[in-house]
Amino acid sequence: MISVCYEVGRYRSVLAQAVRVGDVVVEIGPHLGQSTVPYLSKAKVAVAVEKGVQGEEAFKKLVEVHSNLFFVRGDARSFETVKEVFSRVKRCDVLAVDMGGGRYPDTVFKVWALWSGVFKPRDSVIRNRGVAEFVRRAKVVDDSLPAEFADGGWLSSYGRSTPAALKKQMEEFSFWVNVPSDVR
Repeated sequence: MISVCYEVGRYRSVLAQAVRVGDVVVEIGPHLGQSTVPYLSKAKVAVAVEKGVQGEEAFKKLVEVHSNLFFVRGDARSFETVKEVFSRVKRCDVLAVDMGGGRYPDTVFKVWALWSGVFKPRDSVIRNRGVAEFVRRAKVVDDSLPAEFADGGWLSSYGRSTPAALKKQMEEFSFWVNVPSDVR
């Protein structure tokens, strides 16, 4: 399931409900961890990706208390950040992308598409006003598309394969790290 919302309280609630016992979670843009803490007791592993200094300081404290939490300081648009997270987990059950106030929803969509293509989550939770508004306003008028899709947290028909540029980098990355062939 791909869930899209804007209101931060709703996002936190949807994220906490999406995480099941034993899940691997990748959370992009957790800021200070208010959305992270509620699900940690259920998660097997959680990797939080944040580029802000404030987030790094907050997560230093959280990582000390939660042995299943890892923090990566980096820009989610950077392949180096993807590689860093990939060195810890090869897949995730839940992918959360919180770029809530982001003015440009295309950036949020690109970040989500990249990460979901690599980690192939069961569920995705996206928080961004522009994406949420677009989804609310959109009406699909193309009968060539199925009316319903199998549940999944990524675009199974369009995004089944990894983007070409990323695929090339993943293949090179596999020389140093065991990258499953279905990810490459």
